[in-house]
Amino acid sequence: MMGKWDTVSLLRHARHDWLNQLQLIKGNLALDRTDRAKEIIEQIVQESKNEAKVSNLRMPKMAELLLTYNWQQNKYRLDYEVIGQERDLSEYDSCLYDWTLQFLTHLEKVVDLDCEPHLMITIQLLDEKARISYDFAGDLKVEEVDEFLNTTRQAVHNSITIIESYCQENELLFILELG
Repeated sequence: MMGKWDTVSLLRHARHDWLNQLQLIKGNLALDRTDRAKEIIEQIVQESKNEAKVSNLRMPKMAELLLTYNWQQNKYRLDYEVIGQERDLSEYDSCLYDWTLQFLTHLEKVVDLDCEPHLMITIQLLDEKARISYDFAGDLKVEEVDEFLNTTRQAVHNSITIIESYCQENELLFILELG
């Protein structure tokens, strides 16, 4: 799933994404759909703010994973959001990256492609604690997710706790608390 990115590959993928976005704006302007072009621009601005926020958490492994995940051939789309005041979460980078990569890899195996599966990762920076929620929408093989849930509870680092988990046929929610 994950490979090591070299500088040229990173730049090529980033340039490709930007050109796609510009083509969308240009096409909507050519069709005189200025409202839609403005929506796309606003979406680009919001995505750029989230990219900056996730990059400022001092978690380089997690940032790379989130920033580059959709550049690969995956069964579902991953979006992310950072809510709250940015701060240094570097002490959690390796263990959070390892758990997230394990989760994403397992999710690839249990996703049914009959719908448009989507995973939203939200990093909430609260006053004292930080929480990360993994909210998946799409058809799943529930039994295999339950098995992952049972084995991963012990595998989470001692400073990371699963405070909530929920799984049904078409929805999955994990909330981890750091600290």
